[in-house]
Amino acid sequence: MNLTGRDFLTLKDFTPEEILYLIDLSAKLKDMKKKGIVEQPLRGKNVALIFEKTSTRTRCSFEVAAHDLGMGVTYLDPQGSQIGKKESIADTARVLCTMFEGIEYRGFEQTIVEELAKYSCVPVWNGLTNEYHPTQMLADMLTIREKLGRLKGVKFVYMGDARYNMGNSLMIVCAKLGLHFTACTAKEYFPDKELVAQCETWAKRSGGSITLTEDVEEGTKGAEVLYTDVWVSMGEPDEVWAERIKALLPYQINKKVMENAAPDAIFMHCLPSFHDLKTKIGKQIHDKFGLDEMEVTDEVFESEQSVVFDEAENRMHTIKAVMAATLGAYNSPHGDYGQLKKETEQKMYYTTSGAYRKSKMLIDYATIALTAVIMILFILILFLRSNSGILFPIVFLAGALINGLSGIKAFMNKKRLSGVFLIIAAVILLIVSAAVGLAVL
Repeated sequence: MNLTGRDFLTLKDFTPEEILYLIDLSAKLKDMKKKGIVEQPLRGKNVALIFEKTSTRTRCSFEVAAHDLGMGVTYLDPQGSQIGKKESIADTARVLCTMFEGIEYRGFEQTIVEELAKYSCVPVWNGLTNEYHPTQMLADMLTIREKLGRLKGVKFVYMGDARYNMGNSLMIVCAKLGLHFTACTAKEYFPDKELVAQCETWAKRSGGSITLTEDVEEGTKGAEVLYTDVWVSMGEPDEVWAERIKALLPYQINKKVMENAAPDAIFMHCLPSFHDLKTKIGKQIHDKFGLDEMEVTDEVFESEQSVVFDEAENRMHTIKAVMAATLGAYNSPHGDYGQLKKETEQKMYYTTSGAYRKSKMLIDYATIALTAVIMILFILILFLRSNSGILFPIVFLAGALINGLSGIKAFMNKKRLSGVFLIIAAVILLIVSAAVGLAVL
């Protein structure tokens, strides 16, 4: 699979196979990070992050992912750039693409990111627009696969305002990957009819389905995933709060809704969430409308069925995959990522991190060898009873070496307390070995 040079604007532009490739790549990169495998295949490259809408997860995900890949990052907020004010979108794109290898945009109309891509000579990534949020989709699908073990055939229910980026994007990705998507909300908050028709075509090919319903009990019955988002999107006026609350309060995800779903159902939310009064806006909503929680109750948000923070973490891994793939870091001519990963791990032995891993491997081999020596010595002691005394100091010495090496490995794994005890045991055995040796001699 080769996605080098591709823009990442909406999943409408990607085949199911390409989407699954990005999810698979995300999983591999996540696994490598968890194992401490550090590689920077894009060292020397730089990316620009344009944020007309603020963010915690998207910004941090792009910055950490870029650094992990070895890239430099320049963050441009509304005050830090002239985009759309003194400089057109087209001119901005043509300037930035001469300095950076990739451009991320998070802001308002989809037309803006599309115009950036049109005039840019490097890949452009959509960090969120009013219409689409493709990077969030990859994180969501990765999370579902991790928790449920599959994607195809999953009954997925979205509750709330399904007309904007989250509702649109979730319906698209579910349709392409064979999930059964349900938008459970008031009729006036159903997604666009034209997009629904398009998604129905994709769903027919993938084995999925698209359902729109106002009936909460019927819509959420047996659901495996229950998903919601804030009822008022960024950039919308404060006046819409009263209208949204009145219309969408019946579609709040609460304990009753979760009990109507499948027993192993998971709760998802792209965050931030108004599930308590610990935010300024949450307090304002409470003071004005008397609500302690909105789109989801705190009971559900904090429950064992909630996977929202796993979902948030996966934003970074999936964004890393998007940048890596579109900038050519992990694209092999034959699409064999498994082989590529094997080659990558082999290369790691010649890096600082690789030397670290190789050292632990050598400790393991030495420990096995010393254990074998001790076993052989005990056998000899049984057969050479009268002359076995000289072997005991060697046994204690081998035991001291095993504990010492195990202690060093514990420190390398950041298990300091275990490391201390093992080193103390090694010293004691070393003293015993010396004492027994002197006694024998």
